[in-house]
Amino acid sequence: MRINHRSSFGCRWAPCLSLLGLSLGTAFVTAQETLPLLPKWTRFQGELVSLKTYDNPIQDVQVKAVFISPAGEEHEIDGFWDGGNDWKIRFLPDLAGKWTFKITCSDEENRGLHNLTGEFRCTAPLGRSSLTRHGPIRVSRDRRHFVHEDGTPFFWMADTAWNGPLKSNEFDWKNYLAERKRQGFTSVQWVATSWRGAPDGDVDGNRAFNGKEKIRVNPSFFQRLDRRVEAINDAGLLSVPVLFWAYQGDENPVNILPDDQAVLLARYLVARWGATYGAWFLGGDGDYSGTNAARWRDLGQAVFGGKRHFPVFMYPKGKSWVFEEFRDEKWMTALGYQSGHDIDDATNNWIHHGPASRDWAKLPHRPVVNIEPAYEGVPSYSKKKPITAYGVRRALYWSLLNAPTAGVSYGAAGVWDWGDGETPTLGHPHAGTPPDWRDALHFEAGEQVAHLSALFQSIEFQKLRPDNGVLAEQPGDEVLSEYAAASSSSDGSLVLVYTPVEQRLKINVARLPTPLIASWINPRTGERSSVLAVLRGTAIECASPGPGDWLLLLRSKPPETATVEN
Repeated sequence: MRINHRSSFGCRWAPCLSLLGLSLGTAFVTAQETLPLLPKWTRFQGELVSLKTYDNPIQDVQVKAVFISPAGEEHEIDGFWDGGNDWKIRFLPDLAGKWTFKITCSDEENRGLHNLTGEFRCTAPLGRSSLTRHGPIRVSRDRRHFVHEDGTPFFWMADTAWNGPLKSNEFDWKNYLAERKRQGFTSVQWVATSWRGAPDGDVDGNRAFNGKEKIRVNPSFFQRLDRRVEAINDAGLLSVPVLFWAYQGDENPVNILPDDQAVLLARYLVARWGATYGAWFLGGDGDYSGTNAARWRDLGQAVFGGKRHFPVFMYPKGKSWVFEEFRDEKWMTALGYQSGHDIDDATNNWIHHGPASRDWAKLPHRPVVNIEPAYEGVPSYSKKKPITAYGVRRALYWSLLNAPTAGVSYGAAGVWDWGDGETPTLGHPHAGTPPDWRDALHFEAGEQVAHLSALFQSIEFQKLRPDNGVLAEQPGDEVLSEYAAASSSSDGSLVLVYTPVEQRLKINVARLPTPLIASWINPRTGERSSVLAVLRGTAIECASPGPGDWLLLLRSKPPETATVEN
């Protein structure tokens, strides 16, 4: 067996060592205490060669590995078949010190896959991006937002490129990622198999698997996606695949596969990408309510239950909320919802007063994220006209402040489907023909995400909670589209208000941080301006600087550092 590692996902694969008397490859062991070195949060990859050939390897044999940390904790993971007689084990060590592992196979007579042991030493992390410096993400201790492994807060600002990895070439994909990184995005959402938006599979017509009752996976399909996932992480972005698109229709695999085969396929995907930097959507755009929930609870438990894993969402259909259906499912660690592609009062009211704005306080707590708000350039359901940058900004900021702030997702016509500007959107007959993804990549609101991301990452966003008491008067009580969303921190040091229109905000004096620093922020440009306020009774009135939407940032002035004279 050969052990490979990939340092910080930006370097070449580096062969380290082979164990158990097998071929040593290119490295040498000169003393028994010398161990292969692997930086913390760098992918371990064990490359195995089966001594037997199986007709359908994913069905015929199972390979597992148990890694034991320096603290004695055990982590069991699945191996996966990678074509021919090749198998791989991928793992992401999270603790410095000596690790040991043992690999076993259900076919105990196959000495190429069974009863293999080894060890390595995990060293300090060596990374250039925030991911490789601070580690993969997990849910915070208060279960309100996401943090890196070392506790550093992670702001979820995802772009939606459902078809990107499936349809892109390597050059275009890297250019796309570089632009989204420049624009302030931190994550990329995409679909990992064929689905209603790509029913024929990837750009070359390859499918993830064949068959139904006993599937046969296609390793070359996934090897191609491996390179797209690695490029996402190379760009310093989080990879967030949808394992199963769950909308109705046989073009979505989960609707035709028996449960045991769906579990087998999902665990194969997790085995391939569970040692990257990512999060998971188990199901995408589905109806998980009522009796439908039972199947998805069983699938989630079979794939993720009892195992160490990245944050897991269910991604429900528009204006659907699945807190109660999955309330007791420990494997589902984050709450996702989609407000959908409309800008009417019904949609706005659902964001402001719907279940996301109410249930976030219920136990057990989970980060709450609008993973599909109004997409830029997509025709709205009610108006039948493309949603503007203004409509997108409203949905983004409202969604960030209607629950404890964890993050939000963005989408654009042409990008999510990887459009060429000539072909109508597959599976979406009313969406028309989207623009070329290269043009859509620079839509107005997409560029303005840079200001949103910079703002929230410059403050302690993780402390923000919805606070109706900030405003002495709520403009949205009279006109819903003028609803001003307000959040504050429990320690009184931070207040953030978003108004979708030019108006005079009345802020309760009791909610003002002290000593106060106040500024208006233009979400279109990121520019800041001073606040002119008038005290009227128990409130101060702050008039926004001009037309359009604005953010009012109120925070405590940090204490001055005392100077000690010699």
